[in-house]
Amino acid sequence: MKARNVLATLGSFLLILGLGAIPFSMSLTTSPAFAAEDKTLEIGVLAALTGFGSAAETLIAQGAEVAQDWVNEKGGITVDNQKYMVKLVVEDTKSTATGTVAAATKLVFDDKVKFILGTVVPYMVEAGGTVTEPAEVLRVLAYNCAMPSEYGPKTPYTFLGQDASVEGAIASLTYLVESHPEVKSVVFIIPDDGSIPYLGKVVKQLAEERGLTVKGEVIGWTHDTVDFTPIAAKATARDPDAIHMTNGWPGPLGSILKAAREAGYTKPIVSFHNPAPDVKMVAGEAASTNFITNGIIYDDPGNPPMIKELGDRFVKKYGNAFYYHYWGFNLLYHLAQAIEAADSIDPKVVKTKWETMDTIDTVYGPGRMCGEKTYGFKHTVCHPVAIQVLDEGKVTQVKWVDVVTP
Repeated sequence: MKARNVLATLGSFLLILGLGAIPFSMSLTTSPAFAAEDKTLEIGVLAALTGFGSAAETLIAQGAEVAQDWVNEKGGITVDNQKYMVKLVVEDTKSTATGTVAAATKLVFDDKVKFILGTVVPYMVEAGGTVTEPAEVLRVLAYNCAMPSEYGPKTPYTFLGQDASVEGAIASLTYLVESHPEVKSVVFIIPDDGSIPYLGKVVKQLAEERGLTVKGEVIGWTHDTVDFTPIAAKATARDPDAIHMTNGWPGPLGSILKAAREAGYTKPIVSFHNPAPDVKMVAGEAASTNFITNGIIYDDPGNPPMIKELGDRFVKKYGNAFYYHYWGFNLLYHLAQAIEAADSIDPKVVKTKWETMDTIDTVYGPGRMCGEKTYGFKHTVCHPVAIQVLDEGKVTQVKWVDVVTP
């Protein structure tokens, strides 16, 4: 069974900020059955279970739950010959900075967790760090947008558990110039979430390194934007050879794709971390052409073996296998490896050891610890991504591209 798209299941809430909460139910109300001699390691999860971020972050939290089950089935995490069974403690950030602070405060000071997974949007990532960093709680992010205040030397206890903005841009721009040698210029569209002054510089440099000319300044859009037609109009008016939609969710990006195509723009439009089927649902079949992104068709024969294994688990537990499920799984999977490598559950010891690691296993295949030049520390898990092409309404997973952030 092919995975249905996220928006078909959860609704295209992403077009309008602040629609109703997505129902969420994780089977964490009871602890897994542990042997008497096993200990329990509680790990916090910060996820937007309500508010505008809930459609994707609910799936991330569900993916972490499957990782909990998977780790425990394999005997848990072994530290100093002691087995620890993982128990996730999930708190709702409510898609706000204040909600994130409240959730992080509860996890750190009430639940006494020493490790936390999650957060995606820059101001929520930043807000969570105001609690976790002073407390020296090790945090594994689901995403970052290249803002030094959210992720960098000032956040020494924060790691990035998978490819994010910079890594997505590397993969998408590399494939764009490879597959469309006629493209010589590009316009960037980035959500106005505080990241534009930083991420805009990074993607401009990445484009120029690949021989592309960037036309004009970054075009931004706020999270409360409803009509994306003016955003598309600004981009197409510059007549670039390609439009790069850097970050955002499938709803807004699908709306921009639709508006650009309806305006007569036929050249490549590029994104990343937004599965093509979800973008297509918003853009419609007629507009869904010459679009490049990355995502997962979980039963594609060209995938690494773990993708299919986990996809079957997601389908069995939740009825489907979504791209963002894999995000959540990766966060715990990588943390567990770092804890075992450190042979300690002391965040300071785990942090120090993780900083010395060069390689790490990911669900997408062999990964590397990267980012020292880009972010100021080597805390980023880089891994291959699957490029998807949406053309004439059809989704194709064309190839896997390895990603290494300097």
